[in-house]
Amino acid sequence: MPDDRTKPVRLARDLARRSRLAAPAACAALMFLMPSAHAGDCPSDQAFFKVPELIARDGVLRGTLQLTDAQVWMRTRFPPKGGKQNPVPPGTKDAIYSCFAQNVRAFRIFPDQPLPAVAGQTVPDPFPGPTLRARVGDIIELTFVNQLDSARFGRTGNTRCDVVTSIYPGPDKFPDCFHGSSTGNIHFHGTHTNPNGTADNVLLEVAASPRDANNKPTITPDTYAEQFKTFFAECERHLRGNQREEWPRNWNGSKEPGGSSLGPWYRSGTWTAAQMELLPDAETGKNEKVAMKNEWPQYYIGAYPYCFHLPVYSASSFPPPPGSLQMGQAPGTHWYHAHKHGSTAIDVANGMVGAFIIEGPSYDDYLNRFYGPGWTRTQPTMVINQTGVAPNMMRAGGPARQDKGPDLVVNGRFASIIDMAPGEVQMWRMVNGSGRSGVFINGSNSFIDASNAPAGFHYRRIGQDGVQLADNNYQSGQDKQLLLASGNRADLLVMAPKTPGMYRLMVQHDVDPSDLASAIPVPLLQIRVNNNLPPVTGHRLEFIPAMPKPPEPDFPAFLTNITTDEANSQRTAPPGCNPLNPNSSSPCGTASNPRLVVFSTVPPTGTTTASPGSQHMIDGQQFNETPEDAKIVTLNTVEEWQVENTSTDPNIGPVAHPFHIHVNPFQLVDIFDPNATVMVNGQSLPKYVTSTPVDSSVQCQIKLDDRLSWFDCHSSLTDDKVPRIWWDVFPIPSANQKLTVNVPGYTGPLPGHFRMRSRFVDFPGEYVIHCHILAHEDRGMMALVELKAPAAPSMLGLYHHH
Repeated sequence: MPDDRTKPVRLARDLARRSRLAAPAACAALMFLMPSAHAGDCPSDQAFFKVPELIARDGVLRGTLQLTDAQVWMRTRFPPKGGKQNPVPPGTKDAIYSCFAQNVRAFRIFPDQPLPAVAGQTVPDPFPGPTLRARVGDIIELTFVNQLDSARFGRTGNTRCDVVTSIYPGPDKFPDCFHGSSTGNIHFHGTHTNPNGTADNVLLEVAASPRDANNKPTITPDTYAEQFKTFFAECERHLRGNQREEWPRNWNGSKEPGGSSLGPWYRSGTWTAAQMELLPDAETGKNEKVAMKNEWPQYYIGAYPYCFHLPVYSASSFPPPPGSLQMGQAPGTHWYHAHKHGSTAIDVANGMVGAFIIEGPSYDDYLNRFYGPGWTRTQPTMVINQTGVAPNMMRAGGPARQDKGPDLVVNGRFASIIDMAPGEVQMWRMVNGSGRSGVFINGSNSFIDASNAPAGFHYRRIGQDGVQLADNNYQSGQDKQLLLASGNRADLLVMAPKTPGMYRLMVQHDVDPSDLASAIPVPLLQIRVNNNLPPVTGHRLEFIPAMPKPPEPDFPAFLTNITTDEANSQRTAPPGCNPLNPNSSSPCGTASNPRLVVFSTVPPTGTTTASPGSQHMIDGQQFNETPEDAKIVTLNTVEEWQVENTSTDPNIGPVAHPFHIHVNPFQLVDIFDPNATVMVNGQSLPKYVTSTPVDSSVQCQIKLDDRLSWFDCHSSLTDDKVPRIWWDVFPIPSANQKLTVNVPGYTGPLPGHFRMRSRFVDFPGEYVIHCHILAHEDRGMMALVELKAPAAPSMLGLYHHH
């Protein structure tokens, strides 16, 4: 990024101008491959932007999602005038903020996603993709069209690491490096659905359309419109007939089991045959090998049909009858984003993210009965992102490198203004789509104003990671501190004070809890309590008294706790399981002997220095698709995992890697933070000690040579009778570098960990676990999970992801 300060803007000035938009300076045209060298005055005090929506009709969400290149404003921090050219932390006093016109990859509604026109603003803000809005039980039918102009993103290929700076690729080795950013796909984050075929299949790679002599894409939504229309009709028939059916399963024709009208791939005129003709020879050969084994290939060009079901859990209690759906789709705030390994970080930073709202009777309908018909559809959806043109470390040494990543924007705008009537209660659906930083809200203390501290702001969390909270968690959650790690979502009921005024929601960047001691609060939103709005009355001035609870019919039965007995019900250890206690006779993955999964960031082999060449691994391996490194899980079983963080990189410092698993949410039964402290007689002491505790009511004694002693001895999470929260992302506490342990298979700093239980049910196939700091995922911190019936053959080895 160039250091052009011709149009500097200071943060204080940004926030002081509350009544007008700063007219941005005119921007020079973007050079073909290089970023613009002209800084522009950043827009400020913009209105909150409601992202356009694609809404399901008659049980089907239909639409075309285009991957295209667009020119947008990118906001960049610089040191204060006269300061040194070094990383500038978010919120630095007198930092200079400039906006540059940058070419990015973007999701848009085809043929056109309406974007707001702001007087004097020559290019739009980095808006996210459209909000998808469907309902539990709906079929999702999306035509995905990749019309990126790959030439605009040169020096990035699909067979080698990107060549962008002298720093990268450095010690990185293909495929665990930044690469292939013109190839796209979609991960439907939070869906309980088929991970294969045309559903939530993150192994897909859809390359950009070829272009003609006029540089226009030759593949448009019309190219395969008739074939996709026929396919979508088939898909509806199959999935409505059987919610658990994984269809299509192969590239065969519709007359063969698992086949569809998209095939057969060997017959001229079919979509699959056309794909084979377009693909390069290497990828044609890989697809053919997979297709001949009656499986679903991976490589595509130009366009792809996504079709899957949001299944309805119909049983009135848990467990359901044998052979029926074991879990359902949880209604709530979910999201979607690009998930092509090697380019996830850059694509998400460019803005390839969007909210995915799934409505349901136990959530939206329940809230609307209290607040009024259709109320939830009028409430703001907030997609938080750290927008940028390259992964953070790729800017090493330059003025735009920032340790915790770029500034936070909401729906593409920095510190935009959201209006509330005095005393009004709104529902905020918040998605942290940032690829790096967590967003820490310090309770009600986060609402501060430049002139006076507000009174009357309150909030309650009602949903986490797209799953509604049980009532006891809702009742205990008012004004509590909240961390949205990368990938987390939270739904909040927010109550405005009755005093009109402009207030700011201040948050802190959090990659590890240790950051909070020095992280400068930064504005996420401005809230204008506005007397000029129509007054709200009745229930819209109140928090809903209670959320559904068992055995009320409004509470989904499949969201009951995973009990210790249920977790111990697994009777066989799957192959490749790494047990927590190697000496135990119980199967691995049970409550009595959890499966051990280890996330680690270490210096490059043979060195003691790390940044930027750190190696990010799971169980000592960087990502690959070999069967021996996959986590094999038996279909329709429950497992308990201990997910550890042994990262020892001294140059990076502590990192609480956000763990994410696809398809199935999980519940926590232990959180072990070896750096935690407690107050004893007014003194801060370590919570975990190796000698006799000073106060055993708050401290726990552990043994450095006994992994089974590392747990929170005061946790209520172990109580099966207390409803637990469901998650699909949770940060793994970082290791304690001051305590060295020596246990079988590991010597090093005392790891942090959490234990989680998950029901691995309904949909066999391959999906992934990974760190949701997306640069870590792209560079290797990802692993395959294969969920299969006991006698089923492995599907691993069929894919050739790279």
